[in-house]
Amino acid sequence: MKRCTTLACVAIVYLGLNGLSQAAQRTPTVTLEGVEGEVADNIRAYLSLDDEPCDAPSWRIRGRFKKADQEIRRALQAFGYYRPTIQSRLTPATDGGCWEARFTIEPGERVEIRRLQVAVEGEAADDPAFAPVLQANALKVGQPLRQDRYEALKRAISSLALSRGYFEGRFTVHELRVDPVAGHVDIRLRYDSGPRFRFGPTRIEQDVISEGLMRRFLSYREGQPYHRRLIDETSRGLIGSGYFKHVLVQPLVDEARGGVVPIRITATPGKRHRYAVGIGFSTDIGPRLRLGYQNRRLNRRGHKLSGRLSLSQVESTAELGYVMPLHRPMSDRLKFDVGYKYENTDTFRSDTVAVKAARTRKRRSGWLQEEFVAFGHEDFKVGGESTRTRLLMPGISRTRVVADHRLYPRRGYRLTFKAQGGLSQLVSDISFLQLIANTKGILDLPRRSRLIARADLGTSIMDEFDELPASVRFFAGGDTSVRGYAFKSLGPKNAKGDVLGGKQLLVGSIGLDHLLTEKWGVAVFLDSGNAFDKTPVNPKTGVGLGIRWHSPVGPIRIDFAYALNKDDSPFRIHFSMGPDL
Repeated sequence: MKRCTTLACVAIVYLGLNGLSQAAQRTPTVTLEGVEGEVADNIRAYLSLDDEPCDAPSWRIRGRFKKADQEIRRALQAFGYYRPTIQSRLTPATDGGCWEARFTIEPGERVEIRRLQVAVEGEAADDPAFAPVLQANALKVGQPLRQDRYEALKRAISSLALSRGYFEGRFTVHELRVDPVAGHVDIRLRYDSGPRFRFGPTRIEQDVISEGLMRRFLSYREGQPYHRRLIDETSRGLIGSGYFKHVLVQPLVDEARGGVVPIRITATPGKRHRYAVGIGFSTDIGPRLRLGYQNRRLNRRGHKLSGRLSLSQVESTAELGYVMPLHRPMSDRLKFDVGYKYENTDTFRSDTVAVKAARTRKRRSGWLQEEFVAFGHEDFKVGGESTRTRLLMPGISRTRVVADHRLYPRRGYRLTFKAQGGLSQLVSDISFLQLIANTKGILDLPRRSRLIARADLGTSIMDEFDELPASVRFFAGGDTSVRGYAFKSLGPKNAKGDVLGGKQLLVGSIGLDHLLTEKWGVAVFLDSGNAFDKTPVNPKTGVGLGIRWHSPVGPIRIDFAYALNKDDSPFRIHFSMGPDL
């Protein structure tokens, strides 16, 4: 056997690769005339010929071409065309070329729905959940037939039935009676749901927390009518607890007997210890270092231990927390905190040591409620005067957040109401009552814009304001208050011009955000308000422009604000990050 020379081998390899490249670049042509849009797309999805390459064997091309007429008719029937005229031509491949196919299609008249009968029988006939599905049916008498809508209706009924525990349900009648000559179709759908199953016993397979605590996560009760939503709520609660890495909540339909379906829950342990390190920045407090630790399973009763350290020039905190799950551990817990907080703003300095006990629970109305009692010892200096106050402060707060997206809502709102106070006859050095309300709303506007408004209101009722700790006095100014002014720099002043803080607070803001791209946007805003002792409010106002970036870790905001009521350094840059609600 002769061996080729180097040049000959190079030439052969070049010609071979060039031929392969040309073959790869050649594509067959399948032309559809007389149809377009969804109809043409559906025909191409049905055509097996459209998947064949140029170098496919000729016998296979001819075989697929012969089947094309039947495939096109089936594709057209899905849109109600039952009497089409189809002309087809196949041009075989020639040397260096590729095969071509051309189909000229006259779809003809579409058949219309003459009669439509859809019925749900069995126990589901009295189930109000099926009414919206039947009312949303896109099939209407007098309209052209769309088989995809027919199939969608069947899927919607079946899916709803399964999610609500009708495990024996089936279609006893499902037919399309088409008269192509007369141009109409009669549709009959009859679904027999059978009985609705109920939750049976729950088998739990895990060795992470006690079975008693595990069962308190169940969103359903044995004997209750089955609903998939309750299965999903249980799964989300267990996963969100932090106790587990994997959770599977499964109805054992194959073992269902006598209208009862057993449930099996399997769960594997998650990491017990969690550590966190973070670095942040905002113009209110400057650079911040955060360290965190959490023991997610201190014992089989699900108790948790956490610690957090936050350091910055303006505000530093050190906290230790202990959490105990209560009756509904997904939304009901008792927490004990002990901590130290240091604040050093332009207007006051404060050192606070406090302990706090709080019960947090989510109400059925959707409000998150916290009932708390805190005991603190605070040393503070405001307006050149140093004071020490002891305070036992019970309180209650309610918060509700509704948004269409957690990080980047187009519409939604946040409401918070809080009441707290103390009595000098009960440990505290001062008697007072404080009421606080915060609200923020986002309204979706055309052209990728949003209107954002917020309001902060507060009032304090007391006799001796001088002893009220700085931490519970009202101040205004900063990134989330009146922009253009420094953090907590606004409020009533003494004769020397030092800001003392106020008994009342009234701050409002309105702004417009507009997205330029998917990630970047601009904003304009106006903030106004102040802390005060009594009317008039003497509001301070800031206006400005902002830049918005939808970063992978959440919204980042840079605001260029101008203080309208400030002579020295009226311009200020504000940097902040975090969810809009």
